[in-house]
Amino acid sequence: MTSARGRSIFKAAGLVSLALIASRLLGYLRESLLAARFGATHTTDAYLVAQEIPTALFASVSAALVMVVIPVYRSVVERRGEAAGWRLINIVLNATLILAVLLVGLGWVLSPSFLPMLVPGLPPAALSLAVNLTRIMLPMMFFLAVAGVASAVLNANSMFTPPALMGFVSNVAVVGGLLMVSGPGQIHWVAYAVVLGAVFTMLVQVPWLPRLGYRYEAVLDWRNPDLHQVLRLILPVILTTLAVQSQNFVDRYLASGLAEGSISALNYAVRVNSLPYGVIGAAVTTVMYPLLAELVAKGQLDGLGNSLVRGLRMLSFVLLPMSVGLILFREPVVQIFFQRGAFDPRATEATAFALQFYALGILFFGWLDFLNRCFFALQDTLTPMIAAIGMVGLNIGFNLLLVGPLSHGGLALGTSLSTMVAILFLLWRLARRLGALDLRALLRTVGLHTGTAVAGGLAGLGTYTLAQRLVDGSGLAAQAVRLGAGLGMIVVVHVVLGALFGSEEVAEARSGLLRKFGKRSQT
Repeated sequence: MTSARGRSIFKAAGLVSLALIASRLLGYLRESLLAARFGATHTTDAYLVAQEIPTALFASVSAALVMVVIPVYRSVVERRGEAAGWRLINIVLNATLILAVLLVGLGWVLSPSFLPMLVPGLPPAALSLAVNLTRIMLPMMFFLAVAGVASAVLNANSMFTPPALMGFVSNVAVVGGLLMVSGPGQIHWVAYAVVLGAVFTMLVQVPWLPRLGYRYEAVLDWRNPDLHQVLRLILPVILTTLAVQSQNFVDRYLASGLAEGSISALNYAVRVNSLPYGVIGAAVTTVMYPLLAELVAKGQLDGLGNSLVRGLRMLSFVLLPMSVGLILFREPVVQIFFQRGAFDPRATEATAFALQFYALGILFFGWLDFLNRCFFALQDTLTPMIAAIGMVGLNIGFNLLLVGPLSHGGLALGTSLSTMVAILFLLWRLARRLGALDLRALLRTVGLHTGTAVAGGLAGLGTYTLAQRLVDGSGLAAQAVRLGAGLGMIVVVHVVLGALFGSEEVAEARSGLLRKFGKRSQT
């Protein structure tokens, strides 16, 4: 990968990260407003269950479309030109819309029969409300279908910001709806706001498509071989996603037999731990995925191998200091996020205990997504599915071994360890597929970034201790200043030492910043 391309990836990843961070912040505001307006009642139970139905039915399909359509589309464009690529996009879009319409109809008819089996404990009034809310929100699948295909096309053409704004604009609609309602009887308006949010996810992307040369056509060819390729690839992707998500159910099942609050502690720890790789890691992976698909389409497998190692090194640079920061400052982080009201110091301690074990695997979680996408770029969706199924089996085994000595912390550690094994399997398979990978360079880089991150952690601890003496008080602002000083020092030391020891990632980031500010100074 050229240094110029590396700089462009850093820049694009930075923009995507900002959009994802904004979306996460609005998501927390959305949850706070929902609790403030409706509390923890059967009304909120009905709303959350109803929202889960269309999301479970189609959100995973929409995400899988992005994974599958990008490499197939890039391959078609490379072999037969832009016109054939747009024809494939129209065929996929129309087929997806037909599927969405069928699911909306089935959901409307079957929700009164399906929901009582899903939540048998809801009283009749709440169950009736859940059915009504489900029917209100089902049409969101139609807009998610368009948004999913549009996201794939934009990402494939290196336009990353509009798809990254999907979560933000969706949350804007829901937050707006929550600000306008005042009582339990108005929960229906929140459901309509959810549908409006799905409309926004479509509208934030569709206007950009004509700029790429796209024109909609009402064409549907079920015999199209490229459509068959999309259909062949998408099922294993969906199964992979479901297998990974099933780890949460395994953890909750085993945690249900532990001390009170263990399930909640795991849930809160996952929410905190998911921020680094769910925002920064996802940004890097999202930006690099179309590049990988393009290299495969052009038959440049050597370039793919180099970009694969380059992406893993880049992820180690951004994720390892975050892992160190969460391990060292786990309790202050949990305090700032959650410790208020009924969330007492005991809950903070339990959550922080699980967080340290999840944080050990932050790099593995980020690498897993990236390696899976490497296989998707190769149009191989079976290998990630096999890895995901094996990972779930290993997770169960590790959990049973570790839950005794480490309680719910053992469940968190089991997840990290099983993900690490899955990473080793995927790397082995990619090495066999692509030939020799420069794994020595990868190990050297990971070792360097681990060392600089640990050194930053030690400096961060010292800074945090000093800040505790200088900044008194137990308020949120004082906590944020002390924690920000400690975490900020980790990043500063990590970057400075990386530059001193010749980290390419630091050089590319610095070069990109100099170019950016140089251009500004000339204007």
